[in-house]
Amino acid sequence: MFHRKFRTGFTLIELLVVIAIIAVLIGLLLPAVQKVREAAARMSCTNNLKQIGLAVHNYDNANSVLPPGIDVQGAGPLVRLLPYIEQNNQYSLFSFRPAPEGDTTNGPNIYFAWFRDPLNRPPTTNTTPIPRPPAIYGSEGNIKTFICPSAPAFDTTATVIQSVNGGGVAGVEFNPALGPSGNYWFSTLPGAQIMGHTHYIGSAGDWRRRPDRNSTTTPQATVDGHGFFTYYKNRVSMARIPDGTSNTIMFAESSGGLLNNGDASFPGARWTNMSWVGGVWWSAYGICPNTGTAGVNCSTAASGLGLSVFVAGSTHAGGIVNMAFGDGSVHGINARALDTLSLTYLTGIQDGIIQSADL
Repeated sequence: MFHRKFRTGFTLIELLVVIAIIAVLIGLLLPAVQKVREAAARMSCTNNLKQIGLAVHNYDNANSVLPPGIDVQGAGPLVRLLPYIEQNNQYSLFSFRPAPEGDTTNGPNIYFAWFRDPLNRPPTTNTTPIPRPPAIYGSEGNIKTFICPSAPAFDTTATVIQSVNGGGVAGVEFNPALGPSGNYWFSTLPGAQIMGHTHYIGSAGDWRRRPDRNSTTTPQATVDGHGFFTYYKNRVSMARIPDGTSNTIMFAESSGGLLNNGDASFPGARWTNMSWVGGVWWSAYGICPNTGTAGVNCSTAASGLGLSVFVAGSTHAGGIVNMAFGDGSVHGINARALDTLSLTYLTGIQDGIIQSADL
């Protein structure tokens, strides 16, 4: 007797139905996965800011003063915090050889700007080959604590912002040798290739005097809007913050932004970030993304993501920008709900006005 064997299997229609079901499930799961991934990235950003805030407090305890916002050579607070985030080796590579205030000397042993020192950045050649030695330059390399995983990837064809002179007074907010008010320095090649980036910048506040909300006089009295890292001759300490450390922004996220600096080496707009050596933010320039008056410097181009290299901003959902306050706490600030004056009062250390961070 013969037994016929039957093979069982899926028909083509059944297979297509199964594939369709799997595709639908994947479509439903992907948004959830993205939300979890973004939540993890935002948590990483928050932890980075907490580490930076703790480093500032440890620096203050050791030196009885905060690091300068912009020193005589244009270097900001992050470079001086390196030993306090377990980056002693990187800090030892950085060269501090400043020329006297107002002096534009550029070598061989003193330099008016940190980025002119050949130990910190290779000399400009507008070519890509990087001269060695030194094996590692003082500003070279990206440091994990200074990088937010939510931010756009670094553009290797872009320049890097080395220093920014706010809109304040030369000789008060910045060394006049670094240029006029509102001036910024960007890196040419090959320096732009080796220079480390940052997604966190110190808050310098507003160089302008602003209206005093508590004033009942006519004309209305004004208040000082300067922040934690305003003065390059900084003598501010945590013990001398009149507005209280829990009410004042100390560091902010800055995801970067599009910049077209006109340099032939970097044609067209490129995604740019600040160097971790010189990163500082003046709240007078605003916060991004924003639809109000505080966002006048934000990019309107779709490719610019509504951000700017010169101001605080992030790509987190809902326009939330993480900020480290003076007491070490980290808050997510809704950039779209913040007007210019409220931002000034949040960053000012001695304006006498308590501005809520619950925005």
